[in-house]
Amino acid sequence: MRVSSLGLALGSALIPLYGTLAALDPARPPIPPLIPHGAVVIVGVLAVVALAATVPAALRGARRDALSIAFLAPGLATIAAALPGFDPVAGTALGVLVLGLGGAAIALSYDVDGATTRLCLRAFLWSALAASLLALALLVVRRPPALYAYYNGRAVGTFLNPNELAAYALVGLGVALPLAAVSRGRDRLATATALALAAALGATFSRWGALSAVCGLAIYALAARARVLLAVAVAVAVAGLGLDAAAGARHHNPRDTQARIVAWRTGLTTFERFPLLGVGPLAFSRTYDVFRPPEAPGPRTPVAFDPHSLLLSFAAEGGIVAVVTLTASFIVVFGRVLRAARGAASTAARTFAFSIAAALAALMIDSGINTIILLFPLGMQIVPLALAAVRTDAL
Repeated sequence: MRVSSLGLALGSALIPLYGTLAALDPARPPIPPLIPHGAVVIVGVLAVVALAATVPAALRGARRDALSIAFLAPGLATIAAALPGFDPVAGTALGVLVLGLGGAAIALSYDVDGATTRLCLRAFLWSALAASLLALALLVVRRPPALYAYYNGRAVGTFLNPNELAAYALVGLGVALPLAAVSRGRDRLATATALALAAALGATFSRWGALSAVCGLAIYALAARARVLLAVAVAVAVAGLGLDAAAGARHHNPRDTQARIVAWRTGLTTFERFPLLGVGPLAFSRTYDVFRPPEAPGPRTPVAFDPHSLLLSFAAEGGIVAVVTLTASFIVVFGRVLRAARGAASTAARTFAFSIAAALAALMIDSGINTIILLFPLGMQIVPLALAAVRTDAL
């Protein structure tokens, strides 16, 4: 087996730990850590090693087409915004990381064989199962107490916050559910993972995450022409509204909504002042205290570190260049996965590809009012598995 295959599988398995890397930032928000600093360093080293191992496969698979450009453009746009930004070192490092993820996406889309596709899927499923069960277990035992209290009794696990776990669950369900459905439950790993992810998503009490999941289900139903599923999506949406009114609101601090609004206002102000390339990746906190409205929380609160909207985050930190790049890349990747699904040779591959396309759409909807740092790992290490599955017919 190629080293690049092992790197791709390791990258898929490490995604639930990416949020822990925030502990390496000395100016990070005052959020109680779950994983010790030394272990976080090991996670960072493993992530770099995994991406480095995929370089040969990326070079073999690179094409002069829109898809390859869509995978590489975000990293290049990040570096372009970082160099003149307020934190060029951290921003450039992030750009190189995103560029590496783009290379992994190219390798998955064009170079891997069926065995590697299955290996990456299994690695992701095992990792998702473990991450979901850990998040649920910590919620049940209310440990660590500081983290449990900080998030008002919402599941978070190894992720940066409950919204990150919800975003991960959206894409994870897009992977696990079709595998469980096509096998009619005989794929025990996929079935168990789907159940655990659904429970974890519910335990985050993420209202927007639940709505995004319903939207994803509706998009799948429309793409696959499954009218029954569309009716189910509507029923789930109605039930979800009732559940939120009965239980979900108790796990949300009303101040969070107010803080999010001022974060959006600050993001818009930052974009207005730096419209072309923004203030630079990861540099929002450096200008927050200058551009925030008077009633906004201070610079040491979590709201000061991002605008709490992926679109506003790209606008404020990368300017119009980043916004255009993000939008164009999403359109290209989403369209390519849909076309691959329609042309799939087997029912399993077609179902899987449609499900991944719907999961990607749900992830983008969820990021509308959240800044999801897992967007690039999920979009560039998991979404391309749909293209790999169709190309290799590995399911």
